[in-house]
Amino acid sequence: MKLLISTILSAIILFILSWLSYGVIMAKYLNQFIGMRTADDMRMWAIIVGTVLQGFFLSWIYSKVYKGVSPVKEGFLYGLLLSILVYVPYIFFYWGSYPVHYSLVIADGALMGIRITIAAIVIALITGRKEKTS
Repeated sequence: MKLLISTILSAIILFILSWLSYGVIMAKYLNQFIGMRTADDMRMWAIIVGTVLQGFFLSWIYSKVYKGVSPVKEGFLYGLLLSILVYVPYIFFYWGSYPVHYSLVIADGALMGIRITIAAIVIALITGRKEKTS
């Protein structure tokens, strides 16, 4: 049950934070991309599926590795480590593949890391502390 709840809540948080990142903070820069879908042409179902899958995998992996210490601390470290693992290489792939200024790529990577870290803290709070056995 915790996996389902953490998947749903983390997906909602990831979706909202992604909208803030791409729809508000970075919108004017992203509209300059050639080939970028317009708002009318977005495949929202695919974005929702991707966000739910991201929330599920973050929740599922966390449930396998958490140690049962402070949920906020552990969620923060989990989110930070995953962000470093995924998004540091991502910014190099992105900058190497698209004709964009490196500052945009760094901002995108940083915002992704922040989203993942916040979602990971929420997941940790939902999963809670591991019960101690006596």
